[in-house]
Amino acid sequence: MNTFNRWMTMFEALSPVRQILLLLGLGCVLANGLAALFFKLGGYDSLDKTILLTTLIVIVVGGPLGAFLVGLNYRLKVMAHELDIAFRKDGMTGLSTRHEFYLRVEQMILGNNPALSAGAVLYIDADHFKSVNDRFGHAAGDDALQEIGTLIGKRLGRRDVGARFGGEEFAVFLADADYGKASWVAHGILLDVRGISRKVARTELSLTVSIGVAFHEPGQTLEQLVNAADECLYRAKNQGRDRIVYEMAS
Repeated sequence: MNTFNRWMTMFEALSPVRQILLLLGLGCVLANGLAALFFKLGGYDSLDKTILLTTLIVIVVGGPLGAFLVGLNYRLKVMAHELDIAFRKDGMTGLSTRHEFYLRVEQMILGNNPALSAGAVLYIDADHFKSVNDRFGHAAGDDALQEIGTLIGKRLGRRDVGARFGGEEFAVFLADADYGKASWVAHGILLDVRGISRKVARTELSLTVSIGVAFHEPGQTLEQLVNAADECLYRAKNQGRDRIVYEMAS
């Protein structure tokens, strides 16, 4: 940490009142010290000397304080940007967060023709993932989740939304998807994940996923749609995992 950042960190640790008092105090000390020095060296008994004094005070006092405040504001903007990214993007996979998924997909459903389906949701869960962490360690588990996230991302279209819901759960919204598109994407993800394998501690690590697919119906909320896909995922798990289960037509 350089000197500037160290001082900035110390300043930020103060309460707002103390920050104001500190800045005012520093400004007064610098301005008064400069005025006293100028008076001692040459006085300011004429207009041009007085103008020169005030100009020097503004530059010497206002310059560093202004730079300090600009730097502080920049740090706050960077922090706000990083927090916004963290809120919207999953740090491990690069997919959207659960909050961002709901925000974006709800807007798409609201903007869709209310008489038509807005698309389909794929609810995806990595099978027996706890055993992966237990046998090979969390580092290997994190690598596997990153690969699953990358594979899901490659299957998304321009308007589709992919998200990591947490742990080993993922969700995909396929905009305007019919059964054909949803089936193609779901099978693609299923096969892609089967292809993930590596030697870990001389043991083959293989991964599979279970996928539940539900189709949006006119008037259906996103919460209802996700719950329907989750129920299909539950059935896929009960039927032996490593498979896709579709919502039954109503």
